[in-house]
Amino acid sequence: MYIVVVEDERGALISEQGLGAQPIKLGRTPENDIVLPSGAVSRRHATITLRGKQALISDEGSSNGVIVDEQRIRGETVIDESSQIRVGEYRVFLERTSGRSLPAQGINTAIVHPEQAHGKLVVVGGKHAGREILLFEPITTVGRTDENDVTLADVSVSRHHARLKRQDDNSYVVTDLNSSNGTLVHGRRLTGATRMYHGDRVQFGNIECLLVDPTGKGRGNRQLRQFAVYGLLVLAAAIVGAFISLLLTD
Repeated sequence: MYIVVVEDERGALISEQGLGAQPIKLGRTPENDIVLPSGAVSRRHATITLRGKQALISDEGSSNGVIVDEQRIRGETVIDESSQIRVGEYRVFLERTSGRSLPAQGINTAIVHPEQAHGKLVVVGGKHAGREILLFEPITTVGRTDENDVTLADVSVSRHHARLKRQDDNSYVVTDLNSSNGTLVHGRRLTGATRMYHGDRVQFGNIECLLVDPTGKGRGNRQLRQFAVYGLLVLAAAIVGAFISLLLTD
């Protein structure tokens, strides 16, 4: 079985619907299974059908046509996971349902011994709160689909959302991959590569996570470092103030 995924031109998820015995109709008006509210989409634009193990798409006489792999189709056309489909300004993809049981729970985990991990993401907000994923690879990709190292099955997460790269000093560099809803570190949306440490919070779309070491430590380390810096600054200011007072007294 397939999942029919529709995204807008910015990559934001519009619809995710299973393709089974009943065809899926795409069009501008409410009687369609997937409604695409755009002037470039006809009232009844296209139909996707499952025939045996084959998925097919047909144009229902639309004005602007159905584009598959940069070609306007003329009749019923076979499609699969590699097909690039456009309906108006919308992009349509097929994804197989096999292997998606773990992402449906929020996180896809690797089968590796925990002692080999260098970090862990803990989901701290939303319906998946409390779920954990160990980080093993030097570069970890995060996204909605299961070709990523970390799969977060949420409509606010883009197909390819962000990348975490481990550094030699055990910090991480997080980069947003032009996601629709952005990546935030401590509530600030990323505009470039940003350094992270164990104890920092990172948010992918609406999914907020805590980055910790494999044992779960580091929850307060970042804050302790900040307090230490602030304490040193206050102490330095007090010493300077006392020194200036002595000079003025003399």
